[in-house]
This record gives sequence, C-alpha cells and structure tokens, in this order.
Amino acid sequence: MRFASLLVYVDEGPDARARVDLTCAIAGLSGTSVIGLAASMPDVPQVDPYAGGAMLGEMLGLFRDIAEADVSRAEALFRDEVNGYVDHAEWRGEVGYPSDLVVQALRASDIAVLGRRDPARSPARSPDPADVLMAAGRAVLIVPPGIPRDPIGAPAVVAWKDCREAQRAVSSALPLLTASSIVHVIEVCAAEQADAARRRIEDVVAFLGRHGITASARVVNGDGRSRSDQILEFAEDEGAGLIVAGGYGHARLREWVMGGVTHGLLARSPVCLLLSH
Repeated sequence: MRFASLLVYVDEGPDARARVDLTCAIAGLSGTSVIGLAASMPDVPQVDPYAGGAMLGEMLGLFRDIAEADVSRAEALFRDEVNGYVDHAEWRGEVGYPSDLVVQALRASDIAVLGRRDPARSPARSPDPADVLMAAGRAVLIVPPGIPRDPIGAPAVVAWKDCREAQRAVSSALPLLTASSIVHVIEVCAAEQADAARRRIEDVVAFLGRHGITASARVVNGDGRSRSDQILEFAEDEGAGLIVAGGYGHARLREWVMGGVTHGLLARSPVCLLLSH
C-alpha cells in the first residue's frame, strides 16, 4: 500500500517547518503528492451596537487582512520547505476555521499531518487534532514538538484494542508501518485476559506479515496505571518513532469527549501518533 496524497497543516514557527519536512519525507517513500493547508479565522471584536457602521466595517476589514496575512506567511513557509523535495505540491489557504477546513480538505487526501494541540494557540489559528479526528473519515498523524524520533525506519507500536477503530488505524498506517524497522503489536490487559489478548494480537501480526511487515506480538500486563501511560512507556523502552491506535470519543454538550487512552496519547505522546476514528 501507499499514500496517494498527504495533507499537512502549516502555521508559523519551527514546529511547522519540521512537520512539513516530515510530510515530504513520507511522500518521498512512494512519490506521493503533498497538499499544504493553512487557515485563519478573523478575530471578532467586541462591538458597541451604537458605533458607526463605517467604523465597524473598517474594523472587520482590518481583522480579515490580518487573517489573510497569517495564511500568506504560512504559504511562503510551505513553498520554501517543499522546494526540491516533492514533484507534486499543492497549496490551499483560506480564511476560515482551521479544524473545519482540514476536515473538508481531507476529501482530497489519505491522511492529515497535524501538530499537537497547543493550549497557547487559538483554535482560530491551528486545528485541534481531536476535532479533526472525530469529524473526518481519514486517519490523523499528530506530530509532537521537536519530533524526537523519526517514524521512518524506527520501530513502531500498534496499541491494539479489538474494535473497528483499531482495525481502521492499522489499515491506514500500512504505508508507514512498511517503512518501520519492526512493529510491536501490544495489548494492555489484566493477567486473566492474557491468553485471549495474545490470540487477538497474533492475528494482527499475521495480517501485517502478509503485507511484508516484520511484527511481533507482546501482551502487556496492566499494573494499575492508565493504559496510555503503559503504552507510552513501552514505546519509549523500544525506541519507537510511531504509535498507532484507534481514536475513541463521543459528543457531549457540543464538544468531543475523548476516551481515556485517546486523551492520554493525544496529550502526552512524545513520538508521532497515528489515530483513526
């Protein structure tokens, strides 16, 4: 399998450059095209309802100009980084809400490459990976700040749970797993569930083997800590550059409430994280 198209979100700063460079490296594995995207929602000022209409119009125009300038700077960064790396690069920059525009643009791509959510950055400037994950029909690759380990060529970890989200995640990750040195398929479970867990993950290992991927099955006994902490510890011990898992959550009061493991991985994974809902 191969990715035919990768979508990368571009904002400003060194993390964005590293994210674009990683996307280009993944694209280089199979001559994939890259779509760069940036969006910025104009800040809506608090308006005096008795203020003059002309002044209000000028204010709204100014805030839109600021948003358009954000997008233009992101485009310049993208074009500078992809120059010479990929044969097919496309740019999409719009004024609008980032998470919504990423979800829409994923109709043209296999996967979205996003940065981890930064509480210091406004959702009007950068998408929330959880929002994209739950609303899109594609997998999301979340890149941590600094990218301490390259997911290409390093070991990978599949955090297995016997459900459709994990199945979709593994299928979506196949092009990256093919480029991993080894894939550890793990399931964190209670001791009395170990035999059943081993049968499940050995099936996944066999599936990966049929795709030419070297994989191993590892049952991890639950020790009372959160499953996400045990998954992250395992990945760190094995020097993994990628974690693959299903993404779980539900809507409540107009917001997504993420499952405990998904929330923990999104918040703290020190390496690239591929999730699919």
